[in-house]
Amino acid sequence: MNNIKFAGFGWDGYTGQITRIKEGFKSLGHELSYDNPDIIFCNDPGQYVKAIQHKQKYPKAFLILNFLDIPWHFPDVLKKITNEAKLMKTANVVTVISHKVKKDLSGFYEGKIEVIYNPIKDVEYNSDTKKENEFLYVGRANDPVKRIKLAHEALKILNKENELIICGMEDPKFGRYMGVVKDDKLSELYNKSKIVLLPSKAEGLGLTMIEGMVCGSVPIVCSDNLTAKEFISNEFVAEPNPESIKNKIEEINKNYEKFHKLSLEYAEKFKIQFNKKTIAKNILEIYKKKLIKNFID
Repeated sequence: MNNIKFAGFGWDGYTGQITRIKEGFKSLGHELSYDNPDIIFCNDPGQYVKAIQHKQKYPKAFLILNFLDIPWHFPDVLKKITNEAKLMKTANVVTVISHKVKKDLSGFYEGKIEVIYNPIKDVEYNSDTKKENEFLYVGRANDPVKRIKLAHEALKILNKENELIICGMEDPKFGRYMGVVKDDKLSELYNKSKIVLLPSKAEGLGLTMIEGMVCGSVPIVCSDNLTAKEFISNEFVAEPNPESIKNKIEEINKNYEKFHKLSLEYAEKFKIQFNKKTIAKNILEIYKKKLIKNFID
């Protein structure tokens, strides 16, 4: 495909999603430009209006409104999502970051929805790195949906609550809190950690699990996290209570090499599937299909 101008709007946050998608486009030889773009992509409902206004300025641009997740625990969430679904009608295509989110959003938006995953951070597996840390948690610690306290309670049963390393914007006041770390440091922590804990009730995608597996860590997720179960098998799943998580930790540690090997097998697919260049290609494929359809019509 010839040089494409890509304009990205939206939320970067701790995960740097828009930045990584832009990097993916640039790595494919395309141009990042808000001046007469071919594609306008927005992943934040809070900036949908801004992206729509840019589309009005450049009506030939292809507008993709990307949706991350439905925050069911937010007040007035139904009103919020209903209003956002109305804005989606102005898009050429609506995309979501997992099949679980697609199912949720289809209750509010009747148009066609495509699945485009978020790209993972620039992390990679180093087989020479020793597993010096027992447990790692990456993400928001004070969000009740993330349920980090389930992990804490499980580790207390094992007398290992001080062996949990926590990375993110919020300090839960237990474990070893490291704050927000850069990609190279995060990659090192994933490689050094035996187990990545993801006790959340829901995730739009669950990049922590995927990044951890790419770096050779073994994840533990909870059975009510339907998005995580979209990508992995039951070997990594515990029930959402401290005792079950404790039992899964013990099961993994008894046969760590088996779980480690299985994790790396998944990683072979994940490191391509969630690479920023792959995500950019997937967005371009949606754009290309629309161009072909318009040409035929």
